[in-house]
Amino acid sequence: MIAAPSVMLIDMPVRHRGGGLALGRYYAIILETDEERAELDRFLDEPRSAAVAPDLLDRRPSAMVADNVLISRYEPPEEGWPWVLVCRWPEPYSRVARDTPGCDMARGCYTMEVFEHPEDLEEHSIALLEQLGTKRGLSIRMLTPRSLSRSGTA
Repeated sequence: MIAAPSVMLIDMPVRHRGGGLALGRYYAIILETDEERAELDRFLDEPRSAAVAPDLLDRRPSAMVADNVLISRYEPPEEGWPWVLVCRWPEPYSRVARDTPGCDMARGCYTMEVFEHPEDLEEHSIALLEQLGTKRGLSIRMLTPRSLSRSGTA
């Protein structure tokens, strides 16, 4: 989807794993444009004598603007990789997070959850949708690759 970001997960070497990483091992990066992907690729390709966190996009403000909550689910590209759920929150929600100590959003508007098992992702998604459903005037619509391709073939 054009409005959804891309996600890069880096499976960190054992010596660099820990509690600050998704599932204790994945460094997650949200990419909004092809230019950012190219910038990150150049950063990762630079020779270094020591490990450096690839955090060049972590605090960069989002270039995407949305009035709605966008929830994107990413399936593993192959066996052994986790499932990822990314939420892009509009300004009223992200403002509350900025004002809440300990509540950080990537790029000022994204939250991300990483799951080893699809059942855990499903359980979390249902709870999230139930919580969002309590908000007045909120309309929820599920978009899938199949529903998007159907609308483009008319």
